[in-house]
Amino acid sequence: MSAIKNPDPETESAQKHPARAARRSDHGTMVLVQEKVLSEIAHELGNFFHKLYYWSDYLKEQPAGAPTESTAAQMLERTIKNLEDFLKVSLDYFHPTRLSLMRMAIPDVVGGLLSQVRAQLNGTPITVSDGGAWDGNGVMVDPSHLSQALGVAVASLVKQVGPESSVHVAVGKGARGDGHWLEVSFELRRPSDPSPLFRTSRAGVEWAVAQKVVALHGGELAERPGTHGVKSMTILLPRITA
Repeated sequence: MSAIKNPDPETESAQKHPARAARRSDHGTMVLVQEKVLSEIAHELGNFFHKLYYWSDYLKEQPAGAPTESTAAQMLERTIKNLEDFLKVSLDYFHPTRLSLMRMAIPDVVGGLLSQVRAQLNGTPITVSDGGAWDGNGVMVDPSHLSQALGVAVASLVKQVGPESSVHVAVGKGARGDGHWLEVSFELRRPSDPSPLFRTSRAGVEWAVAQKVVALHGGELAERPGTHGVKSMTILLPRITA
């Protein structure tokens, strides 16, 4: 059996993304840091603390038992809960990720991904084209971490599903350099306009965590420029040839 030479994610990341720093933990696990994500985290933390101080001062100024006191206390509690959730996903971004890799057949990996897509699409029409003759080809994956990352990616896609939307998934052999790749592309046709409710800093950090996990597999998760009326996303993973 011959295996491909997997690209080093740290070197490739530095070449493609000058604004992204890559470092390794004491245990040799790579941690990707993007300046854009750092800025987003810092900005959102500032917003949270501004809200906390606002509601704290508001409660101090209210007489005990005032009708608005209960509402203000609820808003303060909600802000604390949202801050806690945001800190958890932010720590996931910085925390070294340990992968327990195992070889999986490509049809099994694709089948699991399609199951996640169908579960989140909730009846939206989906078509699949598989252009690969895999002949025992596989990929090295950590099923748990990759499943979580793909769940975030699919959720990002389906947030723009509208009443007339449909999804096409194309599975094939990607071409990049001298490597062998599994490429899964998604096209969301006739997407709805994204709701401002989904344009959150938390969603942005969750996407960055998903990108980090895929990069640690030696691959790439990216949104692609689509034609008018199409939202596109691509997942690349190094493919092991039989």
